[in-house]
Amino acid sequence: MTGPEDEAPWLGELPRSVTRVMDVANANTVVGPAQERDGRTVIPLATVAAGYGFGLGFGREAGQERDEEEEEGLKTGGGGGGGGGARVRPVAVLEFSDQGVRVHQVVDSTRITVASLLLAGWCVFWITRTIGGFRRR
Repeated sequence: MTGPEDEAPWLGELPRSVTRVMDVANANTVVGPAQERDGRTVIPLATVAAGYGFGLGFGREAGQERDEEEEEGLKTGGGGGGGGGARVRPVAVLEFSDQGVRVHQVVDSTRITVASLLLAGWCVFWITRTIGGFRRR
């Protein structure tokens, strides 16, 4: 009798793949390590998010009954798939100096641009809908 590990040998490789992705998906990949210059130490901060998913399926042809003695002659099939992703985004920089600790936020201009475009589209939609309502009266 065969099991999932016999039909999907790559399944044993999955934990190693996840570990390799997490080694790359860290704050140092994007923003680098802490740096010191002129009596100031700067430490970059970032958010790190990762997600993974996979699925497996095994089955036999419709109408075939399970019989332990004839297991080898049955038409069986299986498949699987998976995926994953990671996101690392710089968010702030800590600055340590003789004057104290300061936090400098990193502004994400892409988010601001997308939000502005969405707001402009929403305004245009409601203005045209309002004008159209007045025209129908």
